[in-house]
Amino acid sequence: MNVATPHAPSQARGLVARFDALLGRAVSMRAFALLRVLAGPVVLLHLRPFLADGIDGRVYRDAFYEPYATWYPELPDALYVGLLWVAAVAAVAMSLGFLTRLATATTFAIVTYNLFLSTTHFHNNRAYLVIVLAMLAVAPCGRELSLDAWIRRRRGLPALDPSAPAWPLWLLRFECAAIYGASGLSKLLDPDWFGGTVTWQRVTRAEDELQAWPLPDWALSLLTDRGFHTGAAKFIVLTELFIAAGLWWRGTRYAAVWVAVVFHLSIEVSASVQVFSYLALAVLVIWAVPSTRDRVLRIDSAQVPQRRLGVLVHRLDWLARFRVEPAPPGSPLEVLDRDGTVIRGAPALAFTLSRLPLTAWFALPTLLLPAVRRARRQRSDERAMIAARPT
Repeated sequence: MNVATPHAPSQARGLVARFDALLGRAVSMRAFALLRVLAGPVVLLHLRPFLADGIDGRVYRDAFYEPYATWYPELPDALYVGLLWVAAVAAVAMSLGFLTRLATATTFAIVTYNLFLSTTHFHNNRAYLVIVLAMLAVAPCGRELSLDAWIRRRRGLPALDPSAPAWPLWLLRFECAAIYGASGLSKLLDPDWFGGTVTWQRVTRAEDELQAWPLPDWALSLLTDRGFHTGAAKFIVLTELFIAAGLWWRGTRYAAVWVAVVFHLSIEVSASVQVFSYLALAVLVIWAVPSTRDRVLRIDSAQVPQRRLGVLVHRLDWLARFRVEPAPPGSPLEVLDRDGTVIRGAPALAFTLSRLPLTAWFALPTLLLPAVRRARRQRSDERAMIAARPT
């Protein structure tokens, strides 16, 4: 035991060094740039009720409110409303990528200031929005997908390095997964939630609204049945826990993203969660591997379907997953994956669409089709056989 003791400090230093290298490693900030574009409209949705009240001459002080601290600065009504409009303009500039650093920092500062004006302003979705804006404010997310980058090109200036240390990405990933994990765990430990009482009571309180929906009688009866919620609540809890854990492992990440999209769309239909669903769906882009143009899509432009796919990829490849290269005449569609796997024909089409943000949810299930799985497995087996041959 004493012999092993001197090695403990060196092992600890090695662990710290690896952790430091993980956080400091330069990675692509493309996902953060796309998140910045998507976050601007979310901020506008968040500010809309405050701005609407301001237009009508109302502010938070005109109703019950409770300051977090007596020393927290409060502005006169006109300045307060004006500040909210500045945040709205800054959010638009942030989304467009114009003066990105200033616009993002301004949006974060004003949204945060407004959140802490009163305890009545606090909601979990608003706290999450502040966290996301904080990460965008510290990350160099304006070097791509921005007017700033376009203006640099117009001026003939060299493009800025789109990579940066990975720690904001890892921090936001942790926060994203923690939200699902904390929500699922709290429901798991709450007997009213896990037993279905909470969801059943929510539905019964909204039964009049449900009856106004064009639902068949059997569906309405099922939704208001107490026994149905006993099982449905457990499914909801396990879904959140699966998303929280599944996002971390590449083998389940795509499935977790697919389930998360269904989960948030279901929440948006069944409950009022302000901007949470929109923000959570936008944040899912950070789970893309932080590298760009590491897959090759080879198309024969003489073939109309392939040419149209090339145009589609050019327009929808917001995360810059593919390099599009010409293929010899008469060649089938071909994708060279980052691990060297080659996929051809219809499986290549399914794979390509599964990597584009706007089509991924629809295309991901097709990767389970036997033809697609067989195409990837066959190429992997070929590569393994080649590697096993004696030199």
